[in-house]
Amino acid sequence: MQMFRILSICMVFLFLLAISCYAQSLHTSVVGTSYVDDATAFSNGFKIVPLPACEDTLFAVYGYNTDSCYYAISSDMGVTWESHPLMVPGSGWENAHHPSCDVYPSGLIVVYESDSAGNSEIFIENPFDRCLPQRISHTAGNSILPAIVVDRDGGIHIVWQEDTPGNSEIYYYFASSYCPPADSGTINLSHSETIYDRYPSISIYNGDEVHVIWERYDPPCETPYSIAHRYLRDGVWSELELLDYDWHPLHHASLDYCHGEDGLSAAWEHNDDAVFYGGNGGGFSTTGESRYPVVSTVGYIWSYLYWEDNSDGYDDILAHLYYSVSGWSSYKFRDYCDEKVRYPNTSGCYVIWTQGDSAPYEVMFSCEGYPIGVEEDKDLPQCLAIDCFPNPFNSSCIVSAPAGAEIEIYDLRGRLRLRSVPDVPVIDPAEMTATRTFIWQPDESIPSGIYLVRAKTENEQTTMKRIVLIK
Repeated sequence: MQMFRILSICMVFLFLLAISCYAQSLHTSVVGTSYVDDATAFSNGFKIVPLPACEDTLFAVYGYNTDSCYYAISSDMGVTWESHPLMVPGSGWENAHHPSCDVYPSGLIVVYESDSAGNSEIFIENPFDRCLPQRISHTAGNSILPAIVVDRDGGIHIVWQEDTPGNSEIYYYFASSYCPPADSGTINLSHSETIYDRYPSISIYNGDEVHVIWERYDPPCETPYSIAHRYLRDGVWSELELLDYDWHPLHHASLDYCHGEDGLSAAWEHNDDAVFYGGNGGGFSTTGESRYPVVSTVGYIWSYLYWEDNSDGYDDILAHLYYSVSGWSSYKFRDYCDEKVRYPNTSGCYVIWTQGDSAPYEVMFSCEGYPIGVEEDKDLPQCLAIDCFPNPFNSSCIVSAPAGAEIEIYDLRGRLRLRSVPDVPVIDPAEMTATRTFIWQPDESIPSGIYLVRAKTENEQTTMKRIVLIK
């Protein structure tokens, strides 16, 4: 056992050395092939999600051809993938388009649109459950472009665009269970007979608030284009508000894949630029058209921003990545391939996109890891230093940080594992430094691995320390 622990420590430190030299992706792989060039479109619904209960398991969904969608599963953090079809068997709705997914207590749950006799409806499916796919929309109009998020209690929240004669509206659906769906009815969130409401996106912020945003077009208005927003708190929907409005087009709003740990973070197109709202900001103007922006923000530590762009005369994806210690960095996907790349979708440090000049196309995956190599602050004054002992540790770690600082501990995927409020130190004027000390004892659900201890002082100075947990 002791020899095994020594070997584990050595392997962890080799990994630390590797990521300290890392510039971009940790690894890239092929999720599957597709015969449509919009396999990962559009940015309103999530296409790549991790399974929280299993550190290495990822799910992805994508369009396979004009009549079917696939889901894919990886058990090794995206190094290899297995793909399987999604469809509605024996119902007359034997096709599927534009999937969106999230994780459910029993695994993956997917929504997609399916059409029959010229009419489209929304279906929900759990590929690992024996229940047949369930139809959740029952309207005379076309129901399209669904997006889904699952809350911490297993409640299922779905939005979609409902096309009705003369306009389009945003519908919301809730189910407390999947099979059969125990729902509380369908709600019209937009309530307008003359305004066009399109491309909804849904996510969870600030603990358990369900947020929905979408693009809005109101022709008679002086500023006809806007991004609309509503949220559900304690069972009550907020009034509609506009996050942005202009006489230039505003399109393809998307929300960060977040399950309550952060505040609202979103992205959309403003004329020909990608706009990033909330989170850590970011994004930059280009000479070409910027389309389908997506964002994943983890507290104040890092952000992952992607969008499609044609500034150089071909389809490319731009990345703008943030790490709190070192700031922003950027790169282009075409720097690493010579094919068209389009329609990014992201969750945490994971991103998928559609790649290729002609069919069959490839659905690609990348694990971005850290936005840049993590280098801890060097030569800090003692009043800003973080000390962690022992390191590596087995069951508990003593953390000493600047007095008055807010302490946060994150895993490598950016998930918050611990947050402590600032203390109010009593500092002896004769002393040059003051510290606060506490013990972190991870519970059994916290796996072995590398974690980041971050301290933010009252004057907004930030410092970081890596610690290694080996069980």
